[in-house]
Amino acid sequence: MFSKIKGLAVAATFVAATGFAADDAAAQGRVTIGTNPQGSLYYTIGSGIAAALQDSLQRPVTVQPFTGSSVYLPLISAGEVTVGLNSAIDAGGWYSGDTSGEALTDLRVLARLWPLRQAYVTRANDGMTEVKDLAGKRTVVDMTALTGVSAVNRATIQAGGLAIEDVEAVEVSGLKAGLDALVEGNLDATAAAIGIPLTQQANASIPGGIRYLSLTGENATEAFFDENLPGVYPLEVGPNPAMPEITEPVVVSAYDIFLTTSAAVADEEATAILSALYDAFPQLREDYPPLRGGAQDAMGNASNTVPYHPAAIAFFKEKGMWSDANDTREATFSE
Repeated sequence: MFSKIKGLAVAATFVAATGFAADDAAAQGRVTIGTNPQGSLYYTIGSGIAAALQDSLQRPVTVQPFTGSSVYLPLISAGEVTVGLNSAIDAGGWYSGDTSGEALTDLRVLARLWPLRQAYVTRANDGMTEVKDLAGKRTVVDMTALTGVSAVNRATIQAGGLAIEDVEAVEVSGLKAGLDALVEGNLDATAAAIGIPLTQQANASIPGGIRYLSLTGENATEAFFDENLPGVYPLEVGPNPAMPEITEPVVVSAYDIFLTTSAAVADEEATAILSALYDAFPQLREDYPPLRGGAQDAMGNASNTVPYHPAAIAFFKEKGMWSDANDTREATFSE
């Protein structure tokens, strides 16, 4: 299900091109947060988390945007980026090796943040309303810098009742490239997290605005996703003032987002970061609406596809938030 890309080479190229230092950030007393590009949901929320952590830790915390999470996950595993925002799909694919062919077994998670809602985006005036309407349309399937999004795209098309061969598949680098091509009329549909600044910009730029396609049909079920891409589930989203592009209920694909780190991060450092995040989370939920799908008492949920960092396990046990489900989930990583 995951696209096979040479992620480590891509990451090395990005580092060389940008001059991003490969020094261990923790050794400099600095915390770096890997995110998707400016304008993305990851970047927006990552910036909020950075400000909260810096205020609590009283040391530099910076956001480092990349083309996509598939670029910075290898850097997180290597300890060159302290933490990052990653989906259960993307992190799990890299941890297992399904994404690149080389398992990044040093990946760990610190906390569940919120459920991300992803949908296919079209021009509203094109008349499409459901995923099955993508048949024969120029549709973004793979995003080379976002392998997790690519996997969800494929599962969403199939959950909507189509085979991948039923659409005219298009490949782009990431969210912005897809939405730019949609605005320019160079394709008919691309995928994005709903309500993010990039989709809001597309809604304002396209005459008549955008529309999110709804998942319908016999395959649009949690059971279908459990069999084809565990961690994803259908979720209905209704109209609300924060997303004027949604005028009637739409069923989209959802999956959890985690704060990811490396096994090499010291327990003391991991605990400090997690404690600061835990304390700041109620205010972050107020400031960033997408985080309202998360909660302090759900930060240790057993929906992870990568093991929790030992310091996170100890933290959640101390808070009384570690469950039998967590133990069962962690046991699967040693099988």
